[in-house]
Amino acid sequence: MASFPKPYIRLYEKFFIKRFRLNINQTEVADYFGLTRHEISKIELGQLGPPIPGLEFKGIKLTRVEICIILRRREGLNHTQLSGKMGVSRTWVSHMETGRSNPARLIEYWSS
Repeated sequence: MASFPKPYIRLYEKFFIKRFRLNINQTEVADYFGLTRHEISKIELGQLGPPIPGLEFKGIKLTRVEICIILRRREGLNHTQLSGKMGVSRTWVSHMETGRSNPARLIEYWSS
């Protein structure tokens, strides 16, 4: 098995991971900062930025599952597309990414 990738994490990806860890949706973030949900989506995709000034992103260490999420997003895959490539259900991919299912197969997929 190949080694697990450790990519450089871009600022907009850290912004996404911060929101993911707080378990809040884009609308909630948008309301807090006085932006639209669409603007938050563009920030998280690196299409608008930089992210909101003053946010602290130092020292963020990603888990393997968070790296898997970043890799999926970089490939432009949604849960349905990734599940087709892995031969699993879309729900299972979602559950692996959110910790409701063991992520071993997801980690293995991105390690190959």
